[in-house]
Amino acid sequence: MANVFSERVAHLNEAGKTYQEMAVDCDLKPSVTWWNKARWNEIKIPPEPGLYPRMAKALEVPERRVAEMVAEQWCGVRPDDTVPERLRHLMAVARGVKNDEDLKLLVGLAHALSVKHGAESLVQLLDPDPAEVIKLREAKESGRRVLKVRRPAR
Repeated sequence: MANVFSERVAHLNEAGKTYQEMAVDCDLKPSVTWWNKARWNEIKIPPEPGLYPRMAKALEVPERRVAEMVAEQWCGVRPDDTVPERLRHLMAVARGVKNDEDLKLLVGLAHALSVKHGAESLVQLLDPDPAEVIKLREAKESGRRVLKVRRPAR
């Protein structure tokens, strides 16, 4: 199991949020030192459930996601092993959408982003890098064998 709680703290810290800010979001319980140790996976006892609402604010995720991260990191239990980690925050937010019209809007947005990604991938396949085209042409003209290597998706 991953150290998802510690990884979230690290992600926020690397993005510029200090341990002091996290502690203040929680009314200084847990302390600045606790957040620092959590970031480095040095906390052996999971936080108490009563702290989850404040931790949700500090971690910038819904309260349910805090509970999921605690369960996974300290208890080795995942809410749904089929959901990739990168989508768990989105699922936690989506669970809070109660209005059917809002849910349709959220699904439509996700679909549009998916189609956009598909279109971008297709453009990359159909529009090769000019430097690669020149290298390929030069290799063919000189009689060298060329191995085609796919470019990583951007």
